[in-house]
Amino acid sequence: MHPRLKLWIETEDGRVALSEWRVGLLQAVAEHGSLVAAAKALGIPHRTAWQRIQQMESSLGVRLVETVSGGVGGGRSALTPAAQEFIRKYEVVRAGLEELVGERFRHAFEDRTRIEIRDVGSIAASRP
Repeated sequence: MHPRLKLWIETEDGRVALSEWRVGLLQAVAEHGSLVAAAKALGIPHRTAWQRIQQMESSLGVRLVETVSGGVGGGRSALTPAAQEFIRKYEVVRAGLEELVGERFRHAFEDRTRIEIRDVGSIAASRP
């Protein structure tokens, strides 16, 4: 067994500002250099990706993605320094929570329940 953790950050009025999925979208934009390419890589419609970016920008009150339209080579997108900083902060909080949850899980479950293999095919749980 192992614990799972979902973290999202809300504004004061309850709107989701950042989540694992939304941070992943921003990272995909940075990786692919294009909102359209990021959406394709994530298997979502371009419109959905753009709407989530706009929702995040509205919730956080800052521009997260700079875009350049069309042209011979096509458009491109890049994260703003603010977006990069929000990703960094989100990852710091998430890593800290994963460490804390993992520690508490080990204390609550693994320290109190041992699994003993008595013979082939026979497993019994015992408590100290």
